[in-house]
Parts: sequence; C-alpha cells; structure tokens
Amino acid sequence: MKFLKPILVEVFLEAFDEAWFVQQQKREKRYYTREEACKHLKIGCTTFYRLAQKGKITILKIEGRTLVDADELDKAIETRRIFRYQH
Repeated sequence: MKFLKPILVEVFLEAFDEAWFVQQQKREKRYYTREEACKHLKIGCTTFYRLAQKGKITILKIEGRTLVDADELDKAIETRRIFRYQH
C-alpha cells in the first residue's frame, strides 16, 4: 500500500493543480509602478498625478513607492474613463 500512496498523490495533484493554479493567478493582485502606468498611458508624471488628483486613478503609496492597481487601470482604459495619449 505504501507504493500506491505516492502514485495516488501524484495523480490527484495533476488533476487539481491546474485548476488551483488558474484560481491563484486570478486572486493575485497586479500593480503598475508610476513609471509603468505612465508608459502604459503614454503620459508624463505631472499628468499622472493630475489624473490621480481628479480621482481618475487611485494610487497607493507603499514603502515610498507609488503603485496603481493594474486591473483597475486596464478597466479604466477599456471603458474610456481614461484615454491613452497618442504622442
């Protein structure tokens, strides 16, 4: 019976590992740094902070870094709440 246990564990993990991995990816929050967000929007830092001041971008300050929720920013671009500049 000892030889069967590792085989069963491996089969079980293979069956459920992929579904678990997909769920974990969906749960993990992604963040853009200020520089990445500016590059994504094709704007400068001043415009970035202006959008944040107007409430169009929600920024987080963590350990001296300015971060933006990537999903929120992507959704704002999709819904045209924020426009990408075409330089």
